[in-house]
Amino acid sequence: MKTTTCKNLRGACSAEIFGETPEEMSENCKSHVMEMLQIGDTEHQAAMESMMKLSPEEQQNWYKEFVESFPNL
Repeated sequence: MKTTTCKNLRGACSAEIFGETPEEMSENCKSHVMEMLQIGDTEHQAAMESMMKLSPEEQQNWYKEFVESFPNL
C-alpha cells in the first residue's frame, strides 16, 4: 500500500491518499476531491479547475509521470 497526499496529486490539502496501484490511488483521490466539492470546499474547486485547464496532452503527461513515480512513494 502506497501513501501520498492530496496536494502531491495536484490537490489542495494534506489528506492522505492510499492505493495499491496508481489507478486505485487516482480513484481514491478523485473520491476525496468529489467529497470536498460536495461540501463546497473552494480550494479543491480551484485545484480541480487548474487541472482541467491543462490540455489533454498535459494531463496525460502528468499522469504518466505519476505512474512512473508511483513505486517511489
